[in-house]
Formats: sequence, structure tokens, C-alpha cells
Amino acid sequence: MTVRGRDEGFSFLELLVSLAVFSMAMGGLAGLLIQNSQINRVDQMRVEVQSTARNCLSMIVATLRTAGWDPRNIGFAPVSLDPTPTNSNNYIEVFADLNEDGDTSDAGEDVLIRWSVNKIEWRTSSDTTQPFVTLADTISNDSDGDGVAETMFVPDSTTNPTKIMVRITAQSPAPDPRSGQYIRYTVSSEVVLRKKV
Repeated sequence: MTVRGRDEGFSFLELLVSLAVFSMAMGGLAGLLIQNSQINRVDQMRVEVQSTARNCLSMIVATLRTAGWDPRNIGFAPVSLDPTPTNSNNYIEVFADLNEDGDTSDAGEDVLIRWSVNKIEWRTSSDTTQPFVTLADTISNDSDGDGVAETMFVPDSTTNPTKIMVRITAQSPAPDPRSGQYIRYTVSSEVVLRKKV
């Protein structure tokens, strides 16, 4: 009776089975890595969308809080509203005499903020030849994804507003790679305007 030693190596069949198991394990690992990559990308997209919405809101709210600053009691209106806001365009103009010189024509005292189609822009000068600066270019203002955008600036009164609700919905530039849906994030804030004296 002869006993074979283990030093003869693997048979061809054992080698093929080992390679098949190794290939399946590597395929599974590759699948996990791809899935992990997609999850990381989605998380990154969510953070970018939230950051865009919050940054725009904080800048706009800070500007609206200065609206109506009139230390010399000149009597100007704190804001000028868009007379015909639509679901793709909306603007507000904010006035404040920040340097207390009796007018709102200096830099930063007459700020026009507009949402147009998919971006928020502003111009911080009463000089209409100055260009608009883009604050964000992924603003859909379509919070529920039904294709109908909501108005960005909602006053409590169109003739004599005392409060302005600012609603911003940012949207991812590309769909979520797993679901195929755009990522949306909505923020809002109500700003009480200064009363005229």
C-alpha cells in the first residue's frame, strides 16, 4: 500500500476550483467597492446641495435684515418687490443707508437679488451697468420635484410688506447614481423688515 505525499502539489481540478473561488471573491469585492463608491458619491452630492442652499439663504437673509436701515429718516422703502413673479423668475431689491449719508446709492446699499431659471444672482450696486454675481447655479426652487417651481420671495403684502419669506431649493447637478432621481434640499426663513419711522 502506497500513500501519496502532499508535496506533489494541486491537481488541475483543484487549481481550477481555487481560481473560480478566487474570481468570485474578487467579483464580490469589486461589487462592494462600486456600491461603496456610489454611496460616497451620493453622500457628497447631498452635502453639496445642502451647503449651496444654506449658504445662499444666509447671504440673502443677512442682506434682508439690513433692509430699511434709515438713520436719517429719509423715508425710502426697505424693499422693492418683483411686480410679476413667475415660477422661473423672481427678484427683490433691498435698500439700506449703511453709511448714514442720506442715500442708498453706495456699494452694498442697493442690492438686487434675483432667481432666474436655475441660479441665484445679485448685484450690490445701484449702477445697472455693473454685472450680476452668481451665488449658486443649481437652484431649482422645485421642492417636490413636480416640475413647478415655487416663488423664492413671498411677502406678507405686495403693497406694504412687513415680512418676507425666502424659500430656496437647491438641486444636485446630476441624478443620484443609484435611484436616478435628483437630490433636492429646501431651506426657508422669514425675515421681518424694519418699520418706517
